[in-house]
Amino acid sequence: MVERSIFKAYDIRGIYPEELSQESAYLIGKALADFLNSEKVLIGRDARPSGNPLKHALVKGIMDRGVGVWDMGLITTPMVSFAAGKTGFPGIMVTASHNPPEYNGFKIIDRDVLPVGWDFGLNAVYERIMDGELPSGEKNGCIKDVDFLNDYTDFLLSKVGIGRKLKVCIDAFNGTTPVVLEKVLPEIDIDFIPLNFDIDGTYPKHPPNPLDYKNLEELKNAVLENGADFGVAFDGDGDRCVFVDEKGEPVSPDLITAILAREMGVKDEWVLVDVRTSRSVVEEIEKLGGKPERVRVGHAYARRRLKELDGKIGGELAGHYYFKEMFYADSGILAYIHVLNYFSNIDTEFSQVIGEIKRYVSTGEVNFRIEDKDGAIEKVKDRFSDGKINMLDGLTVEYEDWWFNLRKSNTEPYLRLIVEAREKGVLEERFREIKGIIKEFS
Repeated sequence: MVERSIFKAYDIRGIYPEELSQESAYLIGKALADFLNSEKVLIGRDARPSGNPLKHALVKGIMDRGVGVWDMGLITTPMVSFAAGKTGFPGIMVTASHNPPEYNGFKIIDRDVLPVGWDFGLNAVYERIMDGELPSGEKNGCIKDVDFLNDYTDFLLSKVGIGRKLKVCIDAFNGTTPVVLEKVLPEIDIDFIPLNFDIDGTYPKHPPNPLDYKNLEELKNAVLENGADFGVAFDGDGDRCVFVDEKGEPVSPDLITAILAREMGVKDEWVLVDVRTSRSVVEEIEKLGGKPERVRVGHAYARRRLKELDGKIGGELAGHYYFKEMFYADSGILAYIHVLNYFSNIDTEFSQVIGEIKRYVSTGEVNFRIEDKDGAIEKVKDRFSDGKINMLDGLTVEYEDWWFNLRKSNTEPYLRLIVEAREKGVLEERFREIKGIIKEFS
């Protein structure tokens, strides 16, 4: 039996083996072989202990449908996207990204290097499994070990443009980024202090989630103790990164999109930001001559829209950064390289640059666990009906000096709110008012 609950908005994910078992992985492999409709499928995995048994079951399902498998081994998720772009074959990464070690799952990339979320095919995969028409093929597919690490390393190094020598602390969170970092970093003229480069899918220090700022304490302390120019942390599968400045202070990931726009140049180019992104970033992109567009939260939507527009870069509050040069996919290490380029070619400290960009104060994203999410959104909408309303992803209401977004999480049972304003007093007043309405539904 394959549980519907493991089919998420952007991927397949659940606790192993209670929710996502080897038996379900086998059936998912069969259904994905049909859906992806390719003679070969690329497979990679992160370091979780459940990765190997789940991968073997998934691969068996794919091969039993007569489809070949190219096994990339222990890698990062961006390497699957890169290999898909190079070969034209679809790919599957066995990973639960930033979740604790008891979780695992599958991120699926189609042959156009676009993620397969529920709205873009996972629904059909689930229905195929439920139909039960998944007999084995007349001939089994074959499996072959392949290695794209050198190609990916060469690609990343081709983007390096270092000026002055910097000192940077790098926290790998015991994830798989050292597979790439240990080949890339020695070729870059920087002083780097590695933290948690031992690949360990039990994540002994903490969950591999750099968005939880308490997980950045070790990085913060290392930056301060070593007098580093900044620090960067990568999540478990390497598709996201989060920065701390020279004072060890976490930098809101959406603001990094503005730094990427500065470094890469975006004149007359589309730059995507999600609906939660600071208005400061939008204004910075416009100042640079770029064309900002807000998109729904989630890589399944952002990558598609970036490709549709042939945009140059995109960024999310969750620390995903998308690049045209990377087949419109995300890569935490590529984002780090561009940030490194930027700061190595100026004499300004990280915190000062962020201070130049950040023109608004924000609550950050605040979670509310309530039952009637739709009712809460509707009542908030009625209260602020005099503002400029957008329903692209949840409720966004804009005024001249402040704005907010209120949306249902696609991955967790929360209503998420972010409020931003030019002045702290306005921010506090509006946040208090919206929070009061939401709590009527708790």
